[in-house]
Amino acid sequence: MDDIKRLGFPLLIIVLSAFLSRLINIYLQGSFVQTLMVILIVTALFFFGVSLNKSRKKRSNAVFKKVIAILVVILMVFMQLGYFTLPIMKNVFDFIGIDAFYINMLYIFCGYLFVD
Repeated sequence: MDDIKRLGFPLLIIVLSAFLSRLINIYLQGSFVQTLMVILIVTALFFFGVSLNKSRKKRSNAVFKKVIAILVVILMVFMQLGYFTLPIMKNVFDFIGIDAFYINMLYIFCGYLFVD
């Protein structure tokens, strides 16, 4: 039963986020839909990372990691939505080769780090 709970929660997040994105694409129209989809995807990736770190005991009560994880997510979301750009981050991402796939992985890591 514990395995079903531990493995079922990430699967539930995947299914619900896919269903919500489908509903948004079908029933909503307007200029805000793209922004809503980005927020939905980031939220789903973050909570997927959180669900991967569901352990029986809490490892650390440190607030610093949680604050850093949230700040990185907020910074990345605003950059992805185009509200502002940091040329140094764009240059670093281009130099390292970070594209959308790896940014999504970073969202998952921040969710994982938030619970750790």
